[in-house]
Formats: sequence, C-alpha cells, structure tokens
Amino acid sequence: MKPALVLQNCPAESPGTTLEYLRHRRLPATVFHTYRDRPWPDPDSFRAVISLGCPHPANRYHEAGWLRNLHQLVEKTVKLELPYLGICFGGQILALVLGADVAPNHKREIGTYRVRLTEAGTTDPLLDGFPPAFKVFHWHNDTFGIPVGAYRLVEGDDCPNQAFRYGRAAALQFHLEVMTDEIPVWCRSYPDELASTNLTAKDLTTAWAVTAETARTLHFRLLDNFFRL
Repeated sequence: MKPALVLQNCPAESPGTTLEYLRHRRLPATVFHTYRDRPWPDPDSFRAVISLGCPHPANRYHEAGWLRNLHQLVEKTVKLELPYLGICFGGQILALVLGADVAPNHKREIGTYRVRLTEAGTTDPLLDGFPPAFKVFHWHNDTFGIPVGAYRLVEGDDCPNQAFRYGRAAALQFHLEVMTDEIPVWCRSYPDELASTNLTAKDLTTAWAVTAETARTLHFRLLDNFFRL
C-alpha cells in the first residue's frame, strides 16, 4: 500500500490528530517538512496528500523557492487526480492552483468558531455523518475563493468560504486537527496576531479544550470520508 504524504509547512503547525488517525487506521504515512532543504517527493509515489497550515500568505508563494515547489507539487497532485486535502494555508494553495483568488478576509478569525454545512455540504460524501453545524478552530487572515467547478461545502458568519471540494481535492479554511496543547505554541509563534484580538492564550486554550474531543471525532470521520474518495 502506498503511504499518505503529509506536508508540514511550518514548525509550529504539526499534523496534530491527523497522525493519530493514520496510526489508528494503520495507514502508512510520510511527513515531509516543506520548509527544509531536502529533495522533494513525487506525489505519484503516494496514495493521497494532506497539506497543513502556514503563516506565509499563500498568494505570495512565488517569493520563496520552497513555496514554489509546494505549489508545483499540489498542481501535479490535482493533475494526477490523487486525493488532496488542504487545511487552511494548504487549502488556499489548492484554490490558487485551481484558478481562484486568495485575499484577506474582511475580519481575522482566531479562536473557536461555529460553522455550518451548506446545502451542497449536507449531501457531499466528504462530510458524510457531519452535523448541520459544528465548532472549529481558526487562525487565519486570508481566505480562498471558490474555484470554478468546485462546490462550497461549509460556511461561516465572518468568513463565508470555509470548505470546498473539486473532484478528489478538498480545501478547509478551518482546523479540526489541532490539539489543545498546541494552541499555546501557536500563540507564542504568532504573538502579533494574537495581540490583535482581545483574547489571551489561556482564553483560546480553554475554549478549544471544551470542543477538542468532538473535533477529533469529526476529523477522524472527515479523514475516513476523504480516503474513500
């Protein structure tokens, strides 16, 4: 069985419960740190690709060689019609590959938010078994447009475009994979962004701790659906 390829795009944002899921389902996986100077993998050697978050603006991927390599890898993954799941920044890169815009949202989202399925989301196989509304973790300023031929699956009040699917490729603007003990790491890594809110690291951690187990269950369900694509 070919392994899954997990792309970690910055040191602070780990795969979280994604690795727990892969171990639990006994699915082989390779974690590739894209920001390190190493030979890049060929997506054709993997059964699926999962790409994680990153603080760098996705629409400025051309500014760094490793980000250009990432864009090319996602582009090849889509052309090969391999399952691809982009989380936050990883979803924004997918939107760019598919010809949609990535731009600042009218409001930065940091913390625990409630989102809801769209009409398309209620029948989409990627979200089979999801409730009509659920809580997610956010840490983003930019957001993606919905590419031509894709379907918006999840929406929010402050950021309308929360998820889309295009064939076997999908993008999430939110995080279900983040573990409670990683939130202080994000707060230390992005202090200026945290300072722009009225929240503290304790506020964010406490709020997510209430939701984390439900989010883990939903993330496992989403990944089950994703690998069935």
